[in-house]
Amino acid sequence: MVITKDNVEMIHGYLDALTDIHLEELIKIAAQPSVSAQDIGVEECCNMLLAKFEELGMKAQILESPTKPAIFAEKKCSRENAPTILFYGHYDVQPAEPLELWNTPPFAPTVLGDRIYGRGVADNKGQFMAHVMAIQSYLEIFGDLPVHVKFILDGEEESGSPSLPWIAEQNRELLAADIMYVSDGSMYRDDIPQITYGNRGVLSFDIDITTAETDNHSGNKGGVIDNAAWKMVKLLSTMVDEEGHSTVEGFYDTITPISPAQQQMIEELEFDPEELCKLYGVEKLKYNDKVEFYRHLMFLPTFTINGITSGYGGDGSKTIIPCHAKAKIDIRLVQGQKGLDIYEKVKRHIEKTEPLAVLSEYSVMEASVTEPSLPIIMKVREAVKKAYGVEPVNMPLAGGSLPNYVFTDILNMPTISVPYGNPDENNHAPNENFKLSCYFSGIHATAQVLYEVGTMTEEN
Repeated sequence: MVITKDNVEMIHGYLDALTDIHLEELIKIAAQPSVSAQDIGVEECCNMLLAKFEELGMKAQILESPTKPAIFAEKKCSRENAPTILFYGHYDVQPAEPLELWNTPPFAPTVLGDRIYGRGVADNKGQFMAHVMAIQSYLEIFGDLPVHVKFILDGEEESGSPSLPWIAEQNRELLAADIMYVSDGSMYRDDIPQITYGNRGVLSFDIDITTAETDNHSGNKGGVIDNAAWKMVKLLSTMVDEEGHSTVEGFYDTITPISPAQQQMIEELEFDPEELCKLYGVEKLKYNDKVEFYRHLMFLPTFTINGITSGYGGDGSKTIIPCHAKAKIDIRLVQGQKGLDIYEKVKRHIEKTEPLAVLSEYSVMEASVTEPSLPIIMKVREAVKKAYGVEPVNMPLAGGSLPNYVFTDILNMPTISVPYGNPDENNHAPNENFKLSCYFSGIHATAQVLYEVGTMTEEN
């Protein structure tokens, strides 16, 4: 059937009447732990979601991989020539620790005031469930959809999606679509949507230095043997200067310049340093100029020490010379950079600087970018504007990372990110939360996107 503008108004009214049911569906999924890093509950959550898709009459299957499985589901509409939207999301979540900092049990989703609290409620179960609830409503009212829809739900995004490229390569025809649509991360503001056309990638690895078989007495042997902690500190200091720029040879050589369209988007963005400081919980930003701030956030790579472990860190004193030091590193990649190339450059630098240092194997999500002027992208922008009643903020790139390169580079499809989370969702931290208004608005937004993209066939 052809779903008309009047049909869409009916959908939005139906959604408003079913908020309690939509909330119950989210609570059910979020209550199931699915921590990929700790291998807790992933299989159980996978099976639960598989059953949900089958309940909706969708063809669903598990896509096995060398690591954690992904979930695929598909529902065709009655119009054979309709466009196809592929929704991406991830059903795995971050570890909940430290548990003592949670105000509510992380896997007992709890509504307090205007928010639901729990691990995964916003990152990412609530956001992909918004898509599921919109689709469910179309099927309940009309028994049909405006477009063909597909889902791929990743079981290890929080662990770097190591097998997603392999899954894509093995299932090209199954995953083929006109656009990939993902909702992850936060909106520009609770009531102002944000659309992002790409993202930085991320390269992660460990550095280990071992100087002795065991820790040694800092007095009896101090001054005559090496200290692993000092060696690590000195090594790291050779890779980044005081301004935060990497000194690794060739680190910036392949970066793609900012395009005129991207530059224009930057100039149209708002910038309030005081508000950003409050949001980040800091006293000042490194850059108070708008262009420099966004250039460093989106278009320049970072070299980040995630953590350093060495020696004794407990209460009181323990006078030792540490025999081992480990640093965990991530590098945010930008368009033009490739993970393997940067890893090899870092490896060469370390080999020349500190022979005792050993680099671990790496994991990588490559950077991704989509042209914002494509007709199907413009349709999504129109839908988002109608759903929220305001112009969306257009972000040329996200500073964070998603495995969107799998879709742009391997499956050759445009990719658009429309986050539904509130800016203070506390994803990856204790007391992760999702504003109920953001969840329900996200369902409406997906319903409108399905309709607007569906009109492309009628217009052509």
